[in-house]
Amino acid sequence: MISEAQTEKLYELKTCSLLHDIGKLECWANRKPLSEHINWTYRILKECLGEDIASVSMRHHIEIAYSKELHPQTEIEKIICLANNFSSGADRRGELEHGAPYPSPPISLSHVLSNGNIVRSSFDAAQLAYLSKTLQGSIKEAGKSFAEHPKEAYLKIFEILKVSELRNIPADPRKPINDVSLWNHSKLTSAFASCIWIDGGYRGDAYDNYSFAILSGDADRISSYINVSRRLRDLNARSEKIKKATDKAAGLLAEMLGPECVIFAAGGSFLALSPTGKATDVLLKVKEEFEAFTEGQVTITVSSVVANGGEIMKDFGNVWERSRNEMRIKKGEREVPLLTCVEEGTDVCDVCHVQPWVFEDKSKMLPIDAAPRPERLCENCLRLRGEGKGVELDALKDKTSFVALLKADGDDMGKVLRGDKFKKSGKANTASRLSTLSDLIHLTCESKLKAIVQAFGGETVFAGGDDVLAFVPGEKALKGAEALASCFRDEMAGECSMSVGIAIFRYDLPVYVGLEAADRLLKKAKEENKNKVAYSVIGGSGVTSSELEKVKPRKWEELNWLLNVVEFMGKSGAAASQIRKIAKLAGDDRAREKAEVFVKYLMGREVISWRDGEKFLDYLDTGLLSDAFVIYNLFRGM
Repeated sequence: MISEAQTEKLYELKTCSLLHDIGKLECWANRKPLSEHINWTYRILKECLGEDIASVSMRHHIEIAYSKELHPQTEIEKIICLANNFSSGADRRGELEHGAPYPSPPISLSHVLSNGNIVRSSFDAAQLAYLSKTLQGSIKEAGKSFAEHPKEAYLKIFEILKVSELRNIPADPRKPINDVSLWNHSKLTSAFASCIWIDGGYRGDAYDNYSFAILSGDADRISSYINVSRRLRDLNARSEKIKKATDKAAGLLAEMLGPECVIFAAGGSFLALSPTGKATDVLLKVKEEFEAFTEGQVTITVSSVVANGGEIMKDFGNVWERSRNEMRIKKGEREVPLLTCVEEGTDVCDVCHVQPWVFEDKSKMLPIDAAPRPERLCENCLRLRGEGKGVELDALKDKTSFVALLKADGDDMGKVLRGDKFKKSGKANTASRLSTLSDLIHLTCESKLKAIVQAFGGETVFAGGDDVLAFVPGEKALKGAEALASCFRDEMAGECSMSVGIAIFRYDLPVYVGLEAADRLLKKAKEENKNKVAYSVIGGSGVTSSELEKVKPRKWEELNWLLNVVEFMGKSGAAASQIRKIAKLAGDDRAREKAEVFVKYLMGREVISWRDGEKFLDYLDTGLLSDAFVIYNLFRGM
């Protein structure tokens, strides 16, 4: 238990490290040398938080461009200087020429997966100055109580910066390292500073004198938990349960370590930075919090690795990869959960098939040996159904009787987060760069991909990390999937792809039919070089594993061609019977020439126009006519 005086000192450290670069905005707006940002930091914070905070915050550099009297002097200042370097990692340049460079607005934040040529946001001098003045006012207001309540004041300032435009301004304006946001850099600087202080304080300038724990958590068998029900409301409730459990875990991490130490938390997973001395206790309590919130129905595997400062500086990606490997080992070691035993002859819940049922949902009838009866639910599943929101599948069938389940997943994202793509652009995987990329992936799935699903009239069940599970009207499935993959690719600067499995089935079939099929189809899409889509139309009697194995995954370019063919079939002047015959002949390699002859015959008899005929002949060469007809015939007249 640390004393009140130590607590005050800790939050002084956190505040100074979080705000150490706040002067960059006005420095750049006034076109002053990069090294002068510390003077602007001092001026701003002296006005907002007083002389002591301002003096400590400005002294975080030891390069030749900074005079010796401005170098770190106290223990806290030296800790912030180290933390600043750890956050920047291999991007930290040893020396700055005196008075150079001169950043010239507009100041641009480049894409983290580019070499600096793709701009995400840009701010001119007036915008930088306005943002600085706005933040100054907010910081000054939040900091009024700093002397009496430093923790509360720090948390207020943290939340102000968290939602500010600092997310869209680079920590360094020089290409290609202008890809890390000032927010992510400042947040990680505060995190490293906190860990150093709690683990014993300043121990010299050598990076290897310091160690940090990287904490990881990953929920177990999420798909099994979410996909167990045949009702969309249940799926939504279970997905929301995972989201809230993750938020609970992140909240406890923030409470025990500080919000700055949470690098990532979404979709049942988290990554955090911790002092080595607190790692075990923090992980134990976070695991308890997560599993208590899910009532033990979902467990979470937690692990930690310790890295010294030299490793952090050299390549944080290697540390992160060690963390992933440790998580894989822990996953392999976890105990298989024991099923709850019920007395012989006891009827169990129709959803979880584990607990005894206590309630009959008479609005949901199940066909049992040709004698329908209400669906039976246990206490847990009944409560989840009550919490569930969203439409039922029959509301998504739109103009046909078909709905589609889309299961999407980013390709090789582990390698991306390890830093493989950074190296391609000559950049290192620093802690703040990984944090920036994690933020971008999360924002893409949680916001932009969910918006696309909604635009196609669908409902998102789960969106976390780089995974999406959603239902859309059947006739919009293929275009919707292409839109998801295209958006993900664009948001990742063309450096990452997405694979999708699509199960198109009648709305009155059990949801699990679509879930199982979409899961298998996604695996098919990822088996063959990834960056593909695999889809299947499921009839009224369901689909077998052998049928799904025959599905041919397609490249996204092929899907675009197929959709063009489907659209052409709907707009052409050919009768459906004629299109069917052309497609049937085209689907048989031995009769391909007959298909060409038949099209020319229709053209010669002027049954179809010359233009339509030439289109059919062109599409014959693609080999997509037969598959396109299946989609056309399924949704004809939509």
